[in-house]
Formats: sequence, structure tokens, C-alpha cells
Amino acid sequence: METHCVLGWFLLCLLLVSECIALKVIGIEGQNITLPCKYNTINHGVSAICWGRGAIPNSGCYEEIISSDGTKVIWRSSVRYQLFGELKTGDVSLTIFNVTEKDSGQYGCRVHVYGLWNDEKYHVNLNIEKAPVPTTSQAPANVTITQQTMDSHTHCHVTPNPIEYSDTSTPPYSESILEQMTGHKLPVILVSILLVLTGVVIVSVLVVLSKYTHLYICLHNKY
Repeated sequence: METHCVLGWFLLCLLLVSECIALKVIGIEGQNITLPCKYNTINHGVSAICWGRGAIPNSGCYEEIISSDGTKVIWRSSVRYQLFGELKTGDVSLTIFNVTEKDSGQYGCRVHVYGLWNDEKYHVNLNIEKAPVPTTSQAPANVTITQQTMDSHTHCHVTPNPIEYSDTSTPPYSESILEQMTGHKLPVILVSILLVLTGVVIVSVLVVLSKYTHLYICLHNKY
């Protein structure tokens, strides 16, 4: 009698320990994560299953998110939950799309096997980590200027021959410069005018002389 009791307690402990063992899956936010769950269809045939959040209770799934009758999905709480495995072969792994940190936690997969206390239970602990921030070699946009930085700009070197910049609002040449330029060019202008006039007078005189000479020749020949 004692032997049967010890054996019964031993089997019960093994059962409890097996239900406590959970697979751990780590993912990055924004990815699609698959939580594995498979059962043997040869021993139990095609069975209905359900997935839920948290530990699996005595019946059903806690906070059920998706369920199947063994051949197709019959209910889901969100389109983010999908069963892409071959259901008829016992692959009822759960795929979660675009995971976030809120998806972290324990999940339970329950396979409904005919008979008392024959259901198979699988637990998966999902841990979602934040996506890594891309690094950049560029300097930050907002730069805080400290007192030391300001001092380094204040004590700058003075060049021996500083460059002076004229005021752009004044004309590029002063009146004195214009007068000087006009004074230098005036004699040249006057000389040019005189040369032109002299040339015109000479040409006019030559034309008149040639006409009178021609007339004189004609009159002389006539008489």
C-alpha cells in the first residue's frame, strides 16, 4: 500500500514539474515572433487547441487569444495572431505580428485530448526587448556652449595687419577722385576736338579750291 502511495506521489510530482517547465523565447520589438507548440497526432489524432495569456487553468485557456478545431482557426482576438503551421500534423505554433514590449509575458498552448486529465499543456515565456537605436557619427543638433567654450572664443589671436571693410552704403568712388579723373582727361578731349575741326576745315578748303581751279581752267580755255 505504501509503495503505491509513494509511486502515485512521484508521478504527481513529475506531472507538476513538467507543467512548470516553460520554453523561453526572446524577440525584438517590431519583429514577427513564433511561439512553438506541437503535439503527436498519431497517438491522439487531430485535436482542438487554444492559446492564451498566462498559466493554463484546469480547463480552457486563460485570456484566450486564438483557438482551432484541429483543422482550421475558429476564433482569434486579433489578426496579429496566426497559426501558419500544418494543423493536421500537430504543428499549432503561434505567430505574433509586429510585437511590442506589451506582448512580453507567459503564453499557454493547450491541446484538448479526449479523456480525463489527458490535455497536453505547453508554456512559453516571451521576452520582447527594445529595438537598438542606430548610431551616427554626426554631432548632435543641440549643442550647449559652456563658459570654457565661450572663453576660448573670447581670447582669440589679433592679426598684425587687420583688414578694414568699407561701408557698402557709400559710393565706390569719392567726388575728389572723380574730379581728378575728369581733370586728367579734359586736355585729351579738347585736343581731339581741335584736330577734328582742323581736319574738317582743311577738307572744306580743298573742296572749294578744287572747284575754283576747275572753273578757272574752263574759262581760260573758252577765251
